[in-house]
Amino acid sequence: MKRIPIFWLPALLILAIGCSPPTPNSPELTGDGGSATDAGFQLGDPLIRGDDPTPTSATEPGPYDVETYEQDDGLRDGPDYAQATIYYPTDARPPFASVIVIPGYVSAERTIQAWGPFYASHGIVTMTLGTNSLRDSVDRRRDALLDAIVTLRAENDREGSPLEGQLDVERIALSGWSMGGGGAQLAAVADPTLKAIIGLCPWLQGNALDHPVPVLIFGGSSDFIAATDEHGRRHYDNTPETTEKLLFEVEGGGHRVANSPGGGNGDVGRFALSWLKVFLEEDARYRPLLLVEPESASSFETNLD
Repeated sequence: MKRIPIFWLPALLILAIGCSPPTPNSPELTGDGGSATDAGFQLGDPLIRGDDPTPTSATEPGPYDVETYEQDDGLRDGPDYAQATIYYPTDARPPFASVIVIPGYVSAERTIQAWGPFYASHGIVTMTLGTNSLRDSVDRRRDALLDAIVTLRAENDREGSPLEGQLDVERIALSGWSMGGGGAQLAAVADPTLKAIIGLCPWLQGNALDHPVPVLIFGGSSDFIAATDEHGRRHYDNTPETTEKLLFEVEGGGHRVANSPGGGNGDVGRFALSWLKVFLEEDARYRPLLLVEPESASSFETNLD
């Protein structure tokens, strides 16, 4: 297993260490210490962690240390995706909600891995994926995400897993870049029990997106691959008005503007984290952060109130 610093970089620095993760009964996770709002979670409870959020705290890396592990550490190797990495907080109280992130067309897992340490440092377990083929279709990326859900839930039961007994397996969100974002939307149609979807400059052609899963859509005004007026707008308009949704286009942003939390001067990270906090963890303290149009936006639309 590997420990990483709680900040994001385009290329991740991963340092190997030799300590074991805390378990639900470890001193680090029980008794005194930490925020009162972290204590005593039960499955199904809202996961309210730490101090009241601010725009700054939701933009910066969170307070928790992060470790990673992969298939070589016993993680299931699902048939519908290739490599995978799990990022998890070592000093936050379980149970944990989870998000799975997949890259876009002809792009490797590393292109979206900056989300792993960012989300995990805020207490959300994150699984990043690679695809069986870099040219996998939107439908295959949907299947990869659904297969990864099987793997993630199995980690809660696998003896020796760093996350054994620590996951709330009903709190799962999906995210993807470009075609991966299209795959995440299609996965929500296939599994409407998901808690949230985040499309990172998502690409999709002509699909009805009739599902109830709250969806956040990022775009860039200089994205000539998945232009917001075409693809982002399709995602937003084809998602029912009864589904909570938000479309945020970053002024001057290209196709990779949402590949890391730093996009839009950090506004991308703040909105993505707040979306997961509200809809995945049910932490309503973050909802006001979603209602103010960010300075970096060239277009902003939502049905939230």
